Amino acid sequence: MHIVERNFYRLLRAGAFATSEHIEALSAWKWRRLYQLSVMHDVAPLLYQGLERCSDQFFVQVPPKLRQEWSEATVSDADDENVLLAGNHLTNPVLNRRLQTMLDSEDSTIEVRTTLLHMVGIARFVMNAGVPVKRVTDLGLYLRHVGGRIDARQLCDWLRLLGLEPMAELAAAMLVQLLGFEAEELPFVASYDRQRMERRLEELLRQRNSHAEEWYFSQGKNIFVHTSNSQAMLWHVRRSARYFSYYPMEVTTNFFTAFAHSLSHIEE
Repeated sequence: MHIVERNFYRLLRAGAFATSEHIEALSAWKWRRLYQLSVMHDVAPLLYQGLERCSDQFFVQVPPKLRQEWSEATVSDADDENVLLAGNHLTNPVLNRRLQTMLDSEDSTIEVRTTLLHMVGIARFVMNAGVPVKRVTDLGLYLRHVGGRIDARQLCDWLRLLGLEPMAELAAAMLVQLLGFEAEELPFVASYDRQRMERRLEELLRQRNSHAEEWYFSQGKNIFVHTSNSQAMLWHVRRSARYFSYYPMEVTTNFFTAFAHSLSHIEE
């Protein structure tokens, strides 16, 4: 990893999970780049908490003006519950009927249903935006909060019925390799195959080699099809092709749903 990437995840772990991390020295430009990444991925408050936790280290020397800007960026009106509920459906009608049946089930616990919603949200983010840093961190925080109260067998069965197992492996790889989780803490993977998980993560992050500007943390286009933004459609075509093998039924309908929705917003 690049030094900025390493410090990004170290501060994220320190802020979100109160771990002890060693922060490497950064120039003022690299501190600015790290801050921009935290804003891009909507984790600026968590990284700022990590910054405060590690502030006594010699190499944590953030320019005062940037530190003030970072502090102000931690004020957010986002409603985490609303964000979670926004991912409570799938675009494929068959899969969505299965999902709604699961969410309405009286034979399941709130922990299982909430974890399932987190996983659906991660899958949708990957298909439409990019690397799901915030979504996976939220899942990790929830897992630490609920502890072992999740029915792992039921959750794994539901993920299998929804075809979400490959996406669950992506989340597992990020939690273990980037956020410091143990495989035993993950109730949504029946077995943790390190080689397979590393391959999943590498595929997710491979975009950093495609274009220097996108670098490691490329995000999706805000507009899918627009008369002045032809690159957006190509971006979604490439992303849909990349993740087709991960979630073929949902990736296909998600692409055409996004395309149809965008047509209604094209300026005449």
